[in-house]
Amino acid sequence: MKVAINTTPLKSAHKNRGIGYYTYNLIENLKKDKSVQIQTFINADEVKDVDIVHYPWFDFFFHTLPLRKIAPTIVTIHDVIPLIFNDNYPVGIKGKANFFLQKLALKNCQAFITDSQFSKKDIINYLKIKEEKINVISLAADTDFRILTENKRLLIKRKYTLPDRFVLYTGDANWVKNLPFLIEGFRALKKDLSFSDVKLVLVGGVFLKKVDNIDHPELESLKKVNELIIKLNLEREVIRLGQIDTEDLVGIYNLATIYVQPSFYEGFGLPILEAMSCGTPVICSKGGSLPEVGGDAVIYFDPKNLNQLVFLLTDLLKDKSLQSRLSKLALRQVLKYSWEKTAYETVKLYNVSRYKK
Repeated sequence: MKVAINTTPLKSAHKNRGIGYYTYNLIENLKKDKSVQIQTFINADEVKDVDIVHYPWFDFFFHTLPLRKIAPTIVTIHDVIPLIFNDNYPVGIKGKANFFLQKLALKNCQAFITDSQFSKKDIINYLKIKEEKINVISLAADTDFRILTENKRLLIKRKYTLPDRFVLYTGDANWVKNLPFLIEGFRALKKDLSFSDVKLVLVGGVFLKKVDNIDHPELESLKKVNELIIKLNLEREVIRLGQIDTEDLVGIYNLATIYVQPSFYEGFGLPILEAMSCGTPVICSKGGSLPEVGGDAVIYFDPKNLNQLVFLLTDLLKDKSLQSRLSKLALRQVLKYSWEKTAYETVKLYNVSRYKK
């Protein structure tokens, strides 16, 4: 079976985000299947003589999906966040026009993939796609995310001058990530003198960007984070790291006392899976699919309830037995996910879809 996969996410700003991560790992694992021949492309006119075309992402406000299909086409729609929270994602007239074309281009697709049952429900609701055409195929953490030896952890700790105890967040800083809430919660935690040594570590390229004089709606949340750190006198308490390689990120997950994901919504939530794969205790919001991914291995909070977040942080930081229990549960939960499984289920869908009319 010949499959053409669009690799635009590997050439764009998505490269270091979840969509790029998904595209890369899916292709690498599909290559292991001898029944599949992979052809990658950027422009549709590059595609010749294939059984299936797969777009591993869907852009709502740029016309990236062709109206005319040259082969049975599958599209992965990771989530519909810009539609759910449209007030926080202004698109303008051109974006609205592109959205109309993109929705039109969805009509003659053979099938759709999404990351979670929660996202599937939202796709049905917001894009009016038939339920039977949407297939839930979970993502996974890379096998690099694992428990490291003490020596390897010590090397990373020294390299980044990390403290003995810290709360970790990794990823982007757009509005849906709810990071001002995390900063405020961390400040409230620090009022307890027993946590005077605890730091907050933020990992991601955005945290080293100079954005004060840039006027862009997607940067407003990051600006607010920066302002809060200064306003609440947390400059020495918050460690902002840039984009770091996977090997070092694995080490930082291993060293973290707690991983926190405060998002209002996630279509999947790869960072909590990465953290759990490293045995890191996780607390996260109830936003979107996060409870679906974390299962019973995670403690959840309301992303608008600051007191609840502070209570959970306090409780978990003080209770090493609870930390140990969450770590063990996490390592059990992540066994449900693998890129081999993701690729296998995707190939099954390819085989079914290539014969559909």
